[in-house]
Amino acid sequence: MEREAMTRDQKISEIAIHLICEASMRRDLWRATSIGLIHDEATIPFVLKRNELPLVSASFTEGDWYVWTTQRLVSVCDKKHYEVNAESLIRAAFGNFKESPQLVNPPAGLIHTNIATLSSTRGVAARIRYETGYASMGPIQCLKYWELKHPILDKLMTPEEHAAFRRQRNQG
Repeated sequence: MEREAMTRDQKISEIAIHLICEASMRRDLWRATSIGLIHDEATIPFVLKRNELPLVSASFTEGDWYVWTTQRLVSVCDKKHYEVNAESLIRAAFGNFKESPQLVNPPAGLIHTNIATLSSTRGVAARIRYETGYASMGPIQCLKYWELKHPILDKLMTPEEHAAFRRQRNQG
């Protein structure tokens, strides 16, 4: 049986989420950040557009949150709402995303955060509060997808297609 054609959003999702997961460690310690779904969906006033899929998201007790999707980045940071086309983002300043080693993602209590500023060709496009430590790889690697992989999306294979290609190559 032939597989149904993949939408552009599905391809973006598979490649970006694979990139984020490959670069991420200790996801069991991520307390405010999720990959491939909207974190704590009940607290985030956000509705996906047609075909849009979540890549990485986070929500915090201060009321700040972000959802980075296959089409856009939407956030509330310090009570200000941002929405930007994901393809227009060209760089970000994440600041100290590691925190000190003894403070990296404690299993309970305060969630350590920082604020990243994301820019487009027109200047500052969005700000997001993000979880520091291991979970910082979520938004950092998501930006990496948009900077490095998305411009060549039509030439890329999904992780599943790449695995099938490698199996076929190794057989012959």
